[in-house]
Amino acid sequence: MSDEFAPVEVREVEAKFRVHPPFEIPDLVGPRTGAASVDPTREEELRAVYWDTSDLRLAREGISLRYRSGEGAGKDGWHLKLPVRESRVPDAGTAARDELHAVGDPEEIPAELRELVTPWVRTAVLGPVATLVTRRSAQVLRDDAGEPLVELTDDLVSVLSSGHIAGRFREIEVESLGGGVEAIEAVGSVLRAAGAVGGEFLPKVVRALGPQATADPDPPPPAPFDLDEPARVALRDVLRRNVRLLLATDTPVRRGQPDSVHQMRVTARRLRSALKVFGPIEDLEWAESLRAELKWLADTLGGARDSEVLLERLLGDLAALPDDLVVGPVRAKVEREVGGVLSTTSDAVQETLRSERYVVLLERLVDAAWEPMTSPHGEKPTEDVVPKLVLACYERVAKGARALAKADATDETWHRVRIHAKQLRYTCDSLVAIYGKPARALAAQAEAVQEVLGEHQDATVAAGVIFALATARGSGSAGFTLGLMHARETAAAQDARAEFARVWAKASRSRYRRWLTT
Repeated sequence: MSDEFAPVEVREVEAKFRVHPPFEIPDLVGPRTGAASVDPTREEELRAVYWDTSDLRLAREGISLRYRSGEGAGKDGWHLKLPVRESRVPDAGTAARDELHAVGDPEEIPAELRELVTPWVRTAVLGPVATLVTRRSAQVLRDDAGEPLVELTDDLVSVLSSGHIAGRFREIEVESLGGGVEAIEAVGSVLRAAGAVGGEFLPKVVRALGPQATADPDPPPPAPFDLDEPARVALRDVLRRNVRLLLATDTPVRRGQPDSVHQMRVTARRLRSALKVFGPIEDLEWAESLRAELKWLADTLGGARDSEVLLERLLGDLAALPDDLVVGPVRAKVEREVGGVLSTTSDAVQETLRSERYVVLLERLVDAAWEPMTSPHGEKPTEDVVPKLVLACYERVAKGARALAKADATDETWHRVRIHAKQLRYTCDSLVAIYGKPARALAAQAEAVQEVLGEHQDATVAAGVIFALATARGSGSAGFTLGLMHARETAAAQDARAEFARVWAKASRSRYRRWLTT
């Protein structure tokens, strides 16, 4: 996202309540709410034009994009509200949303906000879908120290169509101003006792647009199914779970949030692994084409992630050395060489997310998650097909482990086995919803194998980079310290090789894969 764009960003935590027109707000001051006083009521009339695709892709995800006026200078403008999924309070009608506010022409969505909704809009066109006029009465509840707890807004919403009122509804929102979820729930209890209906969280535009806005999102989440259903249904379940996760990781990457590139890369790899493991029941050309595009995406993301991990590792090596053994400008050299690559690859990630190729890939993945292209083998029962696919995945790891037991195993062989272990882990993770504890247990063992092999790979790569820095022209006195760092990484790789034997001895126990053969 451009440095010039600095939207006002707020994390709002609120609850919504449906009320009938004659509903009267009860007295909210007292021990039941913790409020000692209420500010004078503020009256407003707000006009909001909501934008979405013709099939309401944003509304179906609980996302709101609108231009609102009526709040006054500095507050009117564009608002994008993104749900914070992990902050929802079950059955309380309370949720958190990140709201981004930007000024701009009411007829043109700011480019930065448009970019943030790309994973859900994809190739569709955004346009106005609803106009809401809200008569709002707002009041702030304060504690006995005068600090704000919550703001209660009583909204009478009119839905306009062709300039006429097509419908009306009334709702009350209680938003935290510092009191947190506890204050919201306390006020909500009083409102419910007076007849307000809580326990749901629907944006106003979703209520205004009706049933189409509450239809399944695109793609829908996985649905429960039986093991006697076709294996293609199991593949569909895995794709839906991971495609939805990929869409969810897009916006954090665009916003530069910590660990977001790593999460997106892992999800792309999970999808690629699923298409590999389920290969025997897929249309070959369809699956290989998607795998190639997912590799392109993962490789682009991997450049930034690998540079980030490498920089952190090398600086850790340097910090572990006594001060008297740090000779020359080693830190500056590492930060300049590796940090420069990190900056370049981070820019490449943002360019990738803005590319047409990426948007087309998202559209293809959504289509695949709706209904994957499979061969006739995909019609066989899941219980007959999927365990064999997982077992084949395990056997690739086992074959690799036998190769690693040989003294002449190359670094490339170690890396290849790590890839197989990662595929096994990702596959079992994706099947936990279907097979439960057995799949989770095997996934945990595959993860342990992957971790020790990952340590070997990281140490090997770090040693190679350190060697290149030490032998480069102009390394000077820094070569001494770089040599010590190289020795640390070489030892770490050897330790990982020794640790692998112990980890594999446990992971290869038959009890972890018994569910694949019974």
